[in-house]
Formats: sequence, structure tokens, C-alpha cells
Amino acid sequence: MSKLPNAPLLEVIFEIKWDISKKSDIIDFQYLHGDLYSNLKEKFPHRENLIPPEIPLDAVKGLPVFRYREERESYPLVQIGPGVITVNTIDSSYYWNKFSDEINNTINIFSNIYNNYDKLSLSPILTYIDFFEYDKSKITPIEFINSNLQLNVNENFLNIDNANLSDVNFTFNYQIGNNIVSLNLRDGKIKDSKNGIIMQTKVIGKKDIYTVANLAMWLEDTHKLNSNIFKSITKGHLFESFK
Repeated sequence: MSKLPNAPLLEVIFEIKWDISKKSDIIDFQYLHGDLYSNLKEKFPHRENLIPPEIPLDAVKGLPVFRYREERESYPLVQIGPGVITVNTIDSSYYWNKFSDEINNTINIFSNIYNNYDKLSLSPILTYIDFFEYDKSKITPIEFINSNLQLNVNENFLNIDNANLSDVNFTFNYQIGNNIVSLNLRDGKIKDSKNGIIMQTKVIGKKDIYTVANLAMWLEDTHKLNSNIFKSITKGHLFESFK
């Protein structure tokens, strides 16, 4: 799929998560993040510590602790914490083939440096975050959704004078094969203070033991699923505006 010239994409995040249940898992992580950096530093030499040194690692299970970039503020980037590795990018740096290569390279390194990788139960997650701008002074969030997305939301149940809908935040969850697909729509702003709807499309894979090849296959299938969902929900004049 070619890149849309006016894509509403904010960020793409790939994650793999695993359980941290024993003291030895924290000890393993203290070696793991250094080994990962040693293998990535030629491309991602800029290293950031994301938490104060006094916070114990037990308190940040499942959260990124270190971040590796090519240079300050650059994308893509790699993050690691106890029980999690992420690869992130933003629209200006997003080309699927390059991004998936970065993910697969990181997974391959992880499989080579982590003891007992072949016995590790992993949860893969691929998330796309998009932003649809609209003028809140002219249209409500429900009107925007009903006019632009392939959804029909009715909210006329509140019969109270002067009750004006200020924002929305709702989620649809679907079981599709072994994956859970979560679609969240909510009001939000981006850093230049533009108002709009933030759409997060997240595919969560089954917690399982994955070979590197199986994760690569899951990644491609999940990318296609995310792409189809995006095209389906924005079908019509909204999708055409991205071309």
C-alpha cells in the first residue's frame, strides 16, 4: 500500500510484552537493556533514561524505561522496560516496509540475546493513532463522526435543558480469530491545539510462544487488518481527502 499524502496518522506503535513475575526476571532485564543497546547503538546511539534512578524497576513493570534514537527527537525509536519492547514511529517517518524491517530486526536481536526466548510467552500489539481535525464551534463530535465515519451514533437519550455534549470517548472491542481488535474514538487536541477526534486502532495478539518467523507473519497480517479497518471506517469523502 502506498503512503497517503495527507494521512491523518499521528503515531504507530509495535509492542511485545511478557510477564515479569520473579526477582530473576528483573535481574535478567538489567542485562537485557544493555545487550539490546549494544546491538542497536550503531543505528540508535542516542540513549534516554525515562524514569528517575530512585524508582525501583519492580514499580514500572510493562512500562518503557530506556529509549534509543538515532538522534534527539528523531523517529523511529526503540524502547525497552521490564516486560516490554516497543518500536515507534510517526507519520513523517512512516513507510511500512522500512518500519516493519525495523521491528523484525529488533525482534531478531531480542530473540538472540534473551535467555530462554523460545520458552517465553509474548503478547504482540500493533497500534495506529490517527487524528481527524474539525471545528468544534460549528459541529459537535457526534455530528462529525456520523458525517465522516462509517458509524451512526445516536445520543438523544438525555432530555435535560441546556445539556450540550462536550466530548466523546467510546470503544468497540472485537474478537477476530486469535486477535482482539480495539477501536477507540475520543475528543482530543494535538500539540498545535487543533481540535479533533483521535482514533486509536489496536490489534492485540494471542499470548503465546512465537518464533521470529511467526511474529513477522503476525505483523504483516495485522498491518493488513489495520489498513482494512482504516479504509472501511473512513470510506467516502474523508478517505478521499487523504489522497
